[in-house]
Amino acid sequence: MLADLRAEGSPAAVVAEAERAVEDEYRHAVFCRDWAVHFGRPESELPTPRSTEPITFRGANAEENRLLRIALCCLTETVGCFILRQVRPHLTDPELRKLNRRHSADELRHSRVGWGHLASLDEGKKAILRRWLPALLGVCEHSCCSGPEEAREELVPFGYFTPRLLRAAYDQALAEVIQPGLAHLGFTEPS
Repeated sequence: MLADLRAEGSPAAVVAEAERAVEDEYRHAVFCRDWAVHFGRPESELPTPRSTEPITFRGANAEENRLLRIALCCLTETVGCFILRQVRPHLTDPELRKLNRRHSADELRHSRVGWGHLASLDEGKKAILRRWLPALLGVCEHSCCSGPEEAREELVPFGYFTPRLLRAAYDQALAEVIQPGLAHLGFTEPS
């Protein structure tokens, strides 16, 4: 997203926050790896990223894809805040609760990067995103709610995200922040 923000001429404060987010995301990957090992996963069995290529939307040109990636990151980071909030009351390990609070603070700042960029868009770029909004929201829902997670509720106290938890967080984020935020910025009609 950082390269997309730069290419789109995002405000300097938004780009600076995105630069910090890159370091945060690396740190998140490291602590996820460390916790997986802590809970018994051999390091040799840890998954690798599915892809290092930027996501692209079929039928979108380069400019549209940049805007869509920025908006998608904004939305998924927003949902991430709600996922971490949903799991927090169930965490039993004090270190994991502390890590959850730190991760939540990072996710909130990361979502603000996207919202800050969206707030800076002119009417032409807003029109592009309006056209793509149904597809964008569909990809967001799929990426946040459809994955390999299992209904292992007994693992939630250890930080596991079940399909139920992911769906609840997505639905809450959509209703409480995403839909009102998009309406506030003029991407949709107020509900």
